[in-house]
Amino acid sequence: MSNSTYGQLWREARLILQELLAQELPAEPARPERSRATFGHALATLFVRYVQVARRAEACYDQVVQPQKRLVLRRLLDAVLGRLLELQQELVELDLSEYHYMDHVLQELRLTPEELEVPIPKYFLSEHSKALQERREALSRILARVSLGKAAAVSCAHPRPSRTAMPREEAVRLIQMAERMRQGRLRARFMWEIRRDEERERKVREGGIVEPNRDLAATCIQKVWKGCLQRRTTKMVRQMEMTFIGMALEPQLAGSTPAMIRALLVEEFRRMRQSDYEAEYREALDNVHDALLEVEAPSMREALREQLRQWLIECHDLTGRFPDFPEEEIGGSSVLFAPKTPEEVRTELDLAAEVRLDTNKDKDKDKGKKAEKEKEKEPTKKAKDKKGEEDEGLKLSPSKFLATINQNFIQYTSLWSDRDEVINFDQHFETEIIKAEKRKEVAMEVRLQVDELMREELKNLRFAVDLEETKAAKPQKPKSGKKKDKKGKKEKDLTPDRSIESLYEELVLQGIIKKPQKVQLADYSGDFCYLGTILRQQELEPTPSMLDVRQNIAMYAILRLGSPAVHELAPLVKSILLAGPVGTGKKMLVNAVCTETGANLFDLSPDNLAGKYPGKSGLQMMVHLVLKVARILQPSVIWVGDAEKTFYKKVPKEEKELDPRRLKRDLPKALNLLKAEDRVLLMGTSNKPYLADLKGLCKTYERILMIPRPDYASRYVTWQRLIQKHGGTVTSTLDVSALAKVSEGYSQGLMAQAVQAVLSERRLLQLPKKPLGASEFLQMLARADPIYPEEEEMLKDWYTKTPLGKRKLKAEEERLKAAETKGKDKKKKKK
Repeated sequence: MSNSTYGQLWREARLILQELLAQELPAEPARPERSRATFGHALATLFVRYVQVARRAEACYDQVVQPQKRLVLRRLLDAVLGRLLELQQELVELDLSEYHYMDHVLQELRLTPEELEVPIPKYFLSEHSKALQERREALSRILARVSLGKAAAVSCAHPRPSRTAMPREEAVRLIQMAERMRQGRLRARFMWEIRRDEERERKVREGGIVEPNRDLAATCIQKVWKGCLQRRTTKMVRQMEMTFIGMALEPQLAGSTPAMIRALLVEEFRRMRQSDYEAEYREALDNVHDALLEVEAPSMREALREQLRQWLIECHDLTGRFPDFPEEEIGGSSVLFAPKTPEEVRTELDLAAEVRLDTNKDKDKDKGKKAEKEKEKEPTKKAKDKKGEEDEGLKLSPSKFLATINQNFIQYTSLWSDRDEVINFDQHFETEIIKAEKRKEVAMEVRLQVDELMREELKNLRFAVDLEETKAAKPQKPKSGKKKDKKGKKEKDLTPDRSIESLYEELVLQGIIKKPQKVQLADYSGDFCYLGTILRQQELEPTPSMLDVRQNIAMYAILRLGSPAVHELAPLVKSILLAGPVGTGKKMLVNAVCTETGANLFDLSPDNLAGKYPGKSGLQMMVHLVLKVARILQPSVIWVGDAEKTFYKKVPKEEKELDPRRLKRDLPKALNLLKAEDRVLLMGTSNKPYLADLKGLCKTYERILMIPRPDYASRYVTWQRLIQKHGGTVTSTLDVSALAKVSEGYSQGLMAQAVQAVLSERRLLQLPKKPLGASEFLQMLARADPIYPEEEEMLKDWYTKTPLGKRKLKAEEERLKAAETKGKDKKKKKK
């Protein structure tokens, strides 16, 4: 794509963003919306429009070369992604569900389902590629050393017996035995063919069937050949027709075309230019700063000193004494340049000093008042929740990202909308913009220097003119460290003398840090739910599609872990639980999160911790090591497989020795130690969550995402992707639609196992002569057990007992009661 293409993308994003900012930052505050349906539709529309902006901004940031533009685009992209997370939180509170269906909005805006997918910025990996590569190499070296040690230990424990030479007579005997068996098999085959021919002739004689003559045989062959020729011609004509109307690609364009390869090379070349131009820009920042200090700083210094001297003289003439120089805490001499009289400035300084003294006294009083007010507000909050939208209506919560979006949008528009860049064809940095930015920094540095000099000069003037000696300010007493944070004691470092490299190596050797599988989130294939809104209007909860699951994983995990700016200001999510039947791709999603963000994978599954770090002190040390390494080498994912075992209601007898509930108390405590700046996420996976204590499980995992079995559309897409991934070809003889219909109830994992079993190396060699058929996959699939409806019902019943499920049930009951009361009122009016 050329520069003009990305310019067009950015212009489209600007138009959409301008409309969104006008809608979200109106001149007058918006009125609360009383209709729940109208508010939900407006919220979904906002979400889809912001996704459009994010997709275009991400494409521009990935390929725009000009370094100063990219800085503004980066801040704008992060703010838009953060706003998306805020809107998702609003949708969860409105729908009381983790999954949202916006097919009606896509239809109104005339968009495809692809336009709804949140983009994953490529800079998550590209900006830290060197550090990630070093970390992968270190992990590979440690794992290779471990595997060599294990191999040596096995060889020492079980040495291979030395092979003795076989006698010649024994070898001859074995060869003769094998040859006799081969000849026996051939003779048996010949005898079977002879008996078959004799049986056929006997049936012909007994049945009186006349053998066909040459003419009939030739006619039969002609029929078969003409039918085959006609079918081939019909297939070619259909392919030409589909290509003509744009419903299929030409055969020569099915693979990677030269144009596509050139486009990929151009994109990679742009990224190389980005890094080169970025280095030039960083170097220019220092050079311009030094040049301004050398050329313009002396004149700035003299002008500022003359201005401050004039201010001192005017204040002395008006008040009869020299004023106090402003302290640096309130801005120094910068507060003097406002359009105010010297008396006003002096009174403001006196008031500021008094306010500083009074605020410290009032802090304790304010804390007590706030606590009392919160207690008084609790019953009022409950009353407001009961009244609902009839009293206050529905309104968007304040955003932490809107101000940043507006500021960067205005900055980009003011700097680059009217700038003529014909001369700067190669898109190098603009020196004048750097000078304008650095001039402010130089002015600040000069002001600090001049303030120090003027304080000394003011001291001398007071002594010389007013014969007043300035008393040295008493140093402030350091605050006593007796008061501790109310949230708890500071976390103690159990390994202060050890390096992070040694801790990392220890966790790898213990098998806690593992190498994640390289899986992209896009590999979790599926289709869009096209009837979600219609089903909800009919009071039926639709089954989430694979695209909905992928969307939630991107927003809850990948965006937050990938961007520090987004993670710090977005609604905080420390833990996620993926619950669903076996084989629905829960572990694959965990690996996809690590792959897309470059995160470390810590395996705290109960089965993996068996026999490691025994005792209470060992458990504390393990949790400390994991948290310390995860914070320093962030982003990090802490994975707990079979999460229900950590919170077992009753431990099975066969698992008592493993002690699966070791982390029951320490895991929630570890989550409480995580702060907003720590990009560490706890991800649990469970296929039997109903075996766990619900209270402890829901307390540890803030978000619970149900991973359903694939629907028909997702199965259709998954069959095609799996067959093509393993080297097969989808032809007309393979009815994928029927295969997807018959495989209802089976998970993606079982489908993948069936495809791997069928597409062996021998079967792939037979594909040109024998195309694939649906029966081959069904035979392999029938050997496995499907996901039974009883299991799905158990999972659904369990989910209704979670906090979000309870809230949804309660809301539905209140809605039904309200509908009943309305019906009764109508009947009374009719009577």
